[in-house]
Amino acid sequence: MYIHQKPPKDYLGYAIKDKNPVILIPGNSNKWGFLKKLADTISNLGHPIYISQKLGLNLFDIPTSAKIVREIIDDNKLENVVLIGHSKGGIVGKYLLIHNNKDEKISKLIAIAAPFSGSRLANYTLGKSFKELSPQSTTILEMKSNIDINSKIVSIMPEFDTRVWHEKGSFLEGALNITVPIKGHHKIVFDKNVIERIIKLI
Repeated sequence: MYIHQKPPKDYLGYAIKDKNPVILIPGNSNKWGFLKKLADTISNLGHPIYISQKLGLNLFDIPTSAKIVREIIDDNKLENVVLIGHSKGGIVGKYLLIHNNKDEKISKLIAIAAPFSGSRLANYTLGKSFKELSPQSTTILEMKSNIDINSKIVSIMPEFDTRVWHEKGSFLEGALNITVPIKGHHKIVFDKNVIERIIKLI
């Protein structure tokens, strides 16, 4: 996941007209290459894939990460955008829907193993970027109170998540919640059946 420095040119070069543009948002401490298998599959179907190298390991605070993703939309004049975010990337996606989507350029968020109710693991982890994902953090509490936006979200979650073990985990009231028979926070990203589900949801 760290060996891929730049997104392949064909992510944009082979795009088919009227296919929804897709922006991929990795989780905390992961670069875009962690989602390359998913990106390759979606790109092969003609969807233009956008990735921000500026996000790096996505260690910025959530509002800053959201601003960086929003720049992709504005700089490329994108419409009907589908966000796909893993873990913290899903939280960044919901923040965008709440705070940075008044023009409704973003049509949908597909979140994978996102800690929408926070992760208790964050309470035992050093680093500001992890503490922000605590169930008690201001950002998590604020987003939990915004349930109207959840109708634009699909939350895909493993039956057992090694990182998101708060009571509600990735469940979102009013969203389309999908539990898959996978154990693991990262394994879900590489599962063939999950990737097929995501393609249908786009």
